[in-house]
Amino acid sequence: MIRQERKLRHLLIFGILTPLLACMGCSSSPEPVIDAVPGWLESIPKDQNHYYAIGISGPTPRVTDAWDQAIRRARAELGRAIISHVTSKDTIISTSSGEYVKEIVKILSDTELNYTEVIERWADRAGVYGPPGHFYVLVRIEKGRAESVLRSVR
Repeated sequence: MIRQERKLRHLLIFGILTPLLACMGCSSSPEPVIDAVPGWLESIPKDQNHYYAIGISGPTPRVTDAWDQAIRRARAELGRAIISHVTSKDTIISTSSGEYVKEIVKILSDTELNYTEVIERWADRAGVYGPPGHFYVLVRIEKGRAESVLRSVR
């Protein structure tokens, strides 16, 4: 008698658990975790001591290439921002040709001098902010160092 009660109890537990487990198996998988868009993409930081710029990579097969591309583009944008800022303050620049901008970008990108620093990175693999697979970096340079770069190019 006790054996039959145990068998019935096991059968009852099995009968209840089986549909529950089947329902759990049918439930959808959890949503993938999506990183929030960093605030610096919406509004570039500003302070008294630094110039800031953002660089964006295109889609590339290798992640390291994407980061390098984003950094190069951020430095180019930083060079344009510096020239724009200095020009808006009525500082006389010998020329505003593309060659001048290229020279400043070359100096900013010089790995030996390393004038700029990457302070933030964000990978948008899912396309939350823009196209999927793009990488974003925020770079900055000290204003004093930027002014010395400009003086060396003139």
